[in-house]
Amino acid sequence: MKYEKWIDVTKGIGILLVILGHNAFDQSFLTIIHAFNMPLFFFISGYLYHYRKYKQDPIYFIYQKFKRLVVPYFVTNVIILCTLILLSTFKLNSFDRNSPLKYLIGVFYGNGAPLNPSTIFTNSLSVPSWFLLGLFCASLILYIIAYSHEKYGLICSSSLCFLVTLFGFKMSKYVFLPWSFDIACVSMVFMFSGYLANYYKINWLYNSFKSNLYNFFFVLLLFILISINGPVDMNTRTYSNLFLFSIAGLLGTYLTIEFAKKISKKENLLTEMFAYFGKNSIFILLFHSFAPIVFLDIINVFINIKEVIFHSPILYSITMLVSSIVTIIIIKRLPALDRIYSVRA
Repeated sequence: MKYEKWIDVTKGIGILLVILGHNAFDQSFLTIIHAFNMPLFFFISGYLYHYRKYKQDPIYFIYQKFKRLVVPYFVTNVIILCTLILLSTFKLNSFDRNSPLKYLIGVFYGNGAPLNPSTIFTNSLSVPSWFLLGLFCASLILYIIAYSHEKYGLICSSSLCFLVTLFGFKMSKYVFLPWSFDIACVSMVFMFSGYLANYYKINWLYNSFKSNLYNFFFVLLLFILISINGPVDMNTRTYSNLFLFSIAGLLGTYLTIEFAKKISKKENLLTEMFAYFGKNSIFILLFHSFAPIVFLDIINVFINIKEVIFHSPILYSITMLVSSIVTIIIIKRLPALDRIYSVRA
């Protein structure tokens, strides 16, 4: 697949929404963000899915996805655990370094929830990293659905997608499955939609009066759906009505892509910034909740600003982004780590 800049710009917008969504902004603002920020990433993952490339060798496909998603997940959590233990040794934080096992159980179970209160099965070291294991599982599920699409057609594969999504939705009411497998099932409505958008070369309508009219209607419809369905969060399995959640997620994804495509037509600082964030979205996702803690713990030794920044969602969002970029720069200067995080599937 040839490089399309709007994809990186879309991911860049998406990861900024993730950062904003992990801060204490007004609940109505957070409700809008959570309606489509993670569906957006699942959709783009489906759009970039290389089924035909690997359909003759599923074992190699699993191996590549494992290297791309699972290995960085565990390496990241080990880095975070070791760093927190080191900082607590110098009394720079209150991390309980005497009980690392309880954190490792959560890491291996691979869930970012439940959160309030968290349990031994919650990965409290890096809550956002659940997405990597969820995406790994989702990639394996989509392989089966994509196979059924090529062999049996759209109706059969769409029916299978519906059943898998419904299974994940129903299962999440009783138990949060390891490696966020139930979320992976629910994500099929977005991943398979992305896969189909690329497979059938669906062109997005933009830069026309008719398109602008449609987009205005879609924005209005999105707000209506969000107001009816209420707050959602894929991590905590808060979907409310599955149908409304799915439509709102797809609408928000479409509108974000529309915006990304429009601004990608011009070369300027804004598009370059979004593209950079998009290319490094995995880094930012993995480290944006951890890096600022380390950064502020160290800075707070010299300047007492931790509480001020922490209680300002705007300042803390900026700190998340800046500290994540610093982490990216450091990792790219370490060849062993750079190889782990730069694997392409």
